[in-house]
Amino acid sequence: MKRVEDQTYYELLEVSPDATPQEIQKAYEQAKETFHQDSLAVYSLFSESEVEKIRTLVDEAYRVLMDETLRKEYDQSHLQVIASQKREKPLEVELSVKEKKTPSLIFTELSADTSGGEYRGKGLKLIRERMGIDLKSVSQETKISVQTLQYIEEEVIEKLPPLVYLKGFLKAYAQCLGLDPPKVVEEYLKALGPIKKK
Repeated sequence: MKRVEDQTYYELLEVSPDATPQEIQKAYEQAKETFHQDSLAVYSLFSESEVEKIRTLVDEAYRVLMDETLRKEYDQSHLQVIASQKREKPLEVELSVKEKKTPSLIFTELSADTSGGEYRGKGLKLIRERMGIDLKSVSQETKISVQTLQYIEEEVIEKLPPLVYLKGFLKAYAQCLGLDPPKVVEEYLKALGPIKKK
């Protein structure tokens, strides 16, 4: 088995070199969950410094593979290795458009903007943009106005709908992006605090 440092970014995330942004996002979520600080199984196999190193490499792989320009540069610099991985790839059944568009995600990358809540407005916007989905498409699928979706992403508290509607909108938004609806609703409302819960 290859050492972690010797694996390509595709091997680290356990995706094919032909993987779509949605497949990369899903693989990243699974890797983050696997190497989460509370994962006892991982800590029994690796030292704390090894887990930290793996997490750093996984974050770097995700950052590069989700950026079209960086990914092309990376593919060019690792051409031979990636070409051999493409040949080794087993045949897969082609997924329908709906299945490709809505992978099941559990955790997402934390960014400095989200203040510790990956499913706060800015975190949701970041995920949506990285998946290449525009607000108009989300609006058409969820039947939620683009304006309301903007209020949700920007956390414009005074313009958000009443709590009962907000929960439904968050659930629909999460489903559209293939996120975990209960987790999105819980974290988003927790971030808003008592203001919307009254």
